[in-house]
Amino acid sequence: MKNFSKMIGIFTISAVVFLECITQASTGTIDTGNINTGIITTGTTISYTGSLVTYMNAQENAVNTLFTSVYANVYTTFTKTWLNILKSIDYQSLVCLGAIKNESLLSALQKDKTAFMISFKKDFIDLENQILDLEEKQNLQKDNNINVFDSGTTYESEKAKIKDLIDTKVQLYKSFIANFGTSYLTKNTNFLTTYFQYSTANKDLVKNIQDKMTKVQGVLNAFSWLESVITTINSKVTGLNELLAKIDDTTSKGVTNLGNVFQSLIDTNATKYKKLQTLAGYLSQQKAYVMIEYKKDLDDYVTNSFQSIYNRASFLTLKNDIINYTLKYYTPTNQLNCSSILSTTDESAALLTRINTMKILVNSWLAKIEAEGISTTFKDQLYSGFQSIYVQKYKQRYTEYTNYVKSYIATALKNFVASIVPTTPSTTTGNIIVPPQKIITYVFTKPFNNGEYNEGIKALQNLLTTVKLYNWAIDGIYSKATKDAVYKFQLSKWLLKGYEKKPATRGRMGPATRAALNQLTK
Repeated sequence: MKNFSKMIGIFTISAVVFLECITQASTGTIDTGNINTGIITTGTTISYTGSLVTYMNAQENAVNTLFTSVYANVYTTFTKTWLNILKSIDYQSLVCLGAIKNESLLSALQKDKTAFMISFKKDFIDLENQILDLEEKQNLQKDNNINVFDSGTTYESEKAKIKDLIDTKVQLYKSFIANFGTSYLTKNTNFLTTYFQYSTANKDLVKNIQDKMTKVQGVLNAFSWLESVITTINSKVTGLNELLAKIDDTTSKGVTNLGNVFQSLIDTNATKYKKLQTLAGYLSQQKAYVMIEYKKDLDDYVTNSFQSIYNRASFLTLKNDIINYTLKYYTPTNQLNCSSILSTTDESAALLTRINTMKILVNSWLAKIEAEGISTTFKDQLYSGFQSIYVQKYKQRYTEYTNYVKSYIATALKNFVASIVPTTPSTTTGNIIVPPQKIITYVFTKPFNNGEYNEGIKALQNLLTTVKLYNWAIDGIYSKATKDAVYKFQLSKWLLKGYEKKPATRGRMGPATRAALNQLTK
């Protein structure tokens, strides 16, 4: 707001200069020339000497030069006024408040320019083709003494008609260019007037958003300092930052490759077992879990390797929180995120406290590194260890998944066959056979994670099968199907009362869920 008077001053000067350019261009007094008389940029008078091609090219160049000059002046005016405002928090705040529309005059200007150039080029290509056709007819008449012109027309009369058409087109484009310039100057003036009026009317609301965004920027600036120090620490070992980037890239490619291998396995089995219509969906869910776990394996290795230097885990946790925090207020194109900015709880103070606490730690880490240095072998050990864990965990996760697929398909086929074979009521539940299972005495003491494998999960699957909530593979993997069964158990025991709208609690074996499961094994 405080810069608005300055902007208006700049705009006024620009507008005066711009209007003068428009006026001069329309009368042909500046060096773009008068396109009606053939005065082009060189100042040479082009008289119509009988060559239509020469005349048409001269007029085409004059129109093009005139439009280029006018467009440049319009764009210059925009960059001094509208574009500066567009980047301001004031403008974005008014858009968020719904006080003004987020209309891009620059985008409209560029679209109109493109439309003009397409039409302009097309018209002059058509004129050139007409001239070439006329010259071809004239050559035929000269060479073969054949009259190819319509009755009542001659070469000269057709030539005069095309010249008149050129002059008409030029006059139309001249008028369009003048209107183009003045209309966009008017749009720019209207925009500034509207912006000023609504900024004044909504100044208190705008100030609230400005104050909030000032806090947000303070948090982002403070975290940026932390990142720069971490980069400094890493730079103490030559090439460490580049190595970490390489590790991140390798991790992404490894996860993608593992996913592609799994997808090929899914596609093959889905084609092979077409009767199992839900097969691809369940295998895809488990695929996602295993891929997440594989990435976590690699990230954990790198994070743990840094423990002797600094607590990378706490820094990365804070970094992730900052990323999520930023997304609440800014879109990927760095505009205000209007959908949440007016309703999001302000976390700035809490985050700033965390950042300030970590600043002390970061300073101590840097002091330690500067005093003791980092072992020159650290980078080599980090990468060789990463390569080893990359291959090792890849094989482990691949084996886990393929075993899951085999077990899942075997159970699914068994259930499918049972669903189409008549059975006695005592051995069936709906269309699916539920084999009798012995309740295994097992005490559940902790929650299981997605994709985790152990004997305790087998006990859980057996238990849930017995109570007819689970009917898939007893494979010891905490899969989507297993988690869904736990969720059904929670619902049956009213264990989620008060937490129904929190998806994170569904299928998670918290203390209450574990206690209820343990009651079944007594």
